[in-house]
Amino acid sequence: MRRAWFAILALTHALAAPVLAQRADSARTARDSTPPAFRLPPVVVTGTVAPTRPAELGFALTVVDSATLTRSQPRVAADVLREVPGAYVEQAAGPNGPTIVRLRGGEEIFTQILMDGVQFNQNGGFFDFAGFPLTNVERIEIARGPQSVIYGSSAVSGVVNLITREGRAGPPRWQLTTEAGAPVGALPSSNVRGAALQSELTAGGGSSGLRYSLGIGTTYGRGVFALPSAEFTRDLSARLDATPSHRWEVSSAWRAIAIDVKRPVRDPGATRVPLDPNARESRDRAAASLQATFHATPGWTQRVRFSAFREAFVFEDRFDDVASTGTYGFGVFDANFLLDSHLWRTMIGYSSSHQQRIANGSSLRLSYGGEWQRESLTDSTAGDFGAGTLPLARHNVAGYAELHVNAADRLTLLAGTRVDKYAKLSSEFTPRAAAVITILPGTWRLRAAGGRAYKAPNLQQQYLDNPFIAPNPGLGPETSTSWEIGSNLTLLAGRLSVEAGYFRQDFDGLIQLVPFDTSGRLVYRNLSKTAASGIEWTTRLLPAPSWDLRVDGAWLQTEILDNTGLDPQQFPQGAALPFRPNVVISGQVGHQPTHYLHVLLRGRYLGRQTVLTERFSGSRVELRHGAMGTRPDVAIFDLLASVRPSAWIEVYGRVENLFDAQYQTAFDRPGLPLTAVVGLRLTN
Repeated sequence: MRRAWFAILALTHALAAPVLAQRADSARTARDSTPPAFRLPPVVVTGTVAPTRPAELGFALTVVDSATLTRSQPRVAADVLREVPGAYVEQAAGPNGPTIVRLRGGEEIFTQILMDGVQFNQNGGFFDFAGFPLTNVERIEIARGPQSVIYGSSAVSGVVNLITREGRAGPPRWQLTTEAGAPVGALPSSNVRGAALQSELTAGGGSSGLRYSLGIGTTYGRGVFALPSAEFTRDLSARLDATPSHRWEVSSAWRAIAIDVKRPVRDPGATRVPLDPNARESRDRAAASLQATFHATPGWTQRVRFSAFREAFVFEDRFDDVASTGTYGFGVFDANFLLDSHLWRTMIGYSSSHQQRIANGSSLRLSYGGEWQRESLTDSTAGDFGAGTLPLARHNVAGYAELHVNAADRLTLLAGTRVDKYAKLSSEFTPRAAAVITILPGTWRLRAAGGRAYKAPNLQQQYLDNPFIAPNPGLGPETSTSWEIGSNLTLLAGRLSVEAGYFRQDFDGLIQLVPFDTSGRLVYRNLSKTAASGIEWTTRLLPAPSWDLRVDGAWLQTEILDNTGLDPQQFPQGAALPFRPNVVISGQVGHQPTHYLHVLLRGRYLGRQTVLTERFSGSRVELRHGAMGTRPDVAIFDLLASVRPSAWIEVYGRVENLFDAQYQTAFDRPGLPLTAVVGLRLTN
């Protein structure tokens, strides 16, 4: 199977040559090449029961559209999220290592990841973005703040929803993208440290009654260390949209993602201990969804939705006698171990929205619905710690309601609540309210929102029972209360936009592993408390039609309020949480002097952050950057350019880490060096 995928990778690269001989209508302009402009999508589908205009949302939401995805040239999804205010992409094992996204200083498990509305998180909320591709993705919607009122467990700090491209009515349209990159001075070979390859082939078309889109993609990242990571991703996607009548809409999406990768960097770092030649993992994800929408009347819409998600995860490591290489003052995992984990999640849901127009352009919309979900998990282990299989399963029933009031576009109110009932757990209520006040129409509006969110304990935390861990079926959820205020200002006839907001989140009942009895067994309990607050902003200026300037950022302050169950040396009470920079700023200057050329200079600034020396444990230290390790902060710049000599061909390139900054992604884990990438995009 692996050879077959390598053949597909080679084939999509080779397709570029013969396609150059084809000619297309020179008057046809690719949809994704539209010049930068201020325009929000008419509606968004993330964060509310029914599609809603972004200007009517009282909570922070970022939309990364198709044109932005094309201009920013991301290799994987994590590259896009680095530019989102309030988001921090953490690579605690270095490039091509496990990658997580924190929203507003929350834990990894407090961000729910969706693909076309289907939850992709593992059981317990974990999600590894490493190698996660963007094949056939049209846009990404990131809703920050408590979203459990819509999505239930894990939507504590926010939701990331990747949406597959919808087919357009008309003749078949296809697009082929292929690129290769390597550190400057090296040829882009798969054996060169830092080398990367990517290919994507998408197609779409159909009629007004039935539209389709298809995509296939591969990515490969060799990694920057002496032993390769060899991260190899394959992605297949499809979407069908049907309109059998003016009252019915049917949409279905499928996606399969397979990732194989080696994990050479041990927890203590890349240089303090020898690299691991044997650790490897594979992760296969597959999802399918089917949604039918019935417009009973112009103001009454009903939806039925079914989704299924499957993940097969395998981690394997072998004993390599690392202790014989030296004496270390910290623990080093070195054993024969195999974990084979299989997760199934199915969901059936119904929702209904009633909208009533009132005088003076006002409207009222009431939405309500419910869903049933079942999770089953089977973990099998083998190796030096013994063999065993643990099958677990549970179901969840939820109901929700939401009221949306628009008073003549001057005041918008949004209020809702949801109740979730997991098997053998108490019911969880998650209310939320938001308001938007328009001070000057088209110029200035204020917003505010507040709510409650939760994350249910994962199955292992509740039911794992072995000589080391005691079960706790009554383990409660981790909860949060959150509020935010913000302002959106648009000036200079729409050429200047400034959005800023302040937020505060308090997390309670955080689950920790603590002693159970005198036998040495441990048990999971709800114990500690933390808090996060900060300021987020987005500023965009169009000084001239061909220029686009943007600055996004967040200032973050976290605090450990109660460290019960935590190591007081690593998590001292009153101190900041580790692995969270106090400032993250991203900026870009784009210039399009002609329709055929676009140039973009972007930069990212990371402020001070505290980390642990052994990734999950060790000493608490400040992360340092620079050749001598003296800087507590770092700035990284990229230069991107694209040339479109005709409507059907585009050549692009980028230089990553333009000034070859010597930075660390975590303690003893260097970042990417100065790297050059060249790509080709063909569109019929």
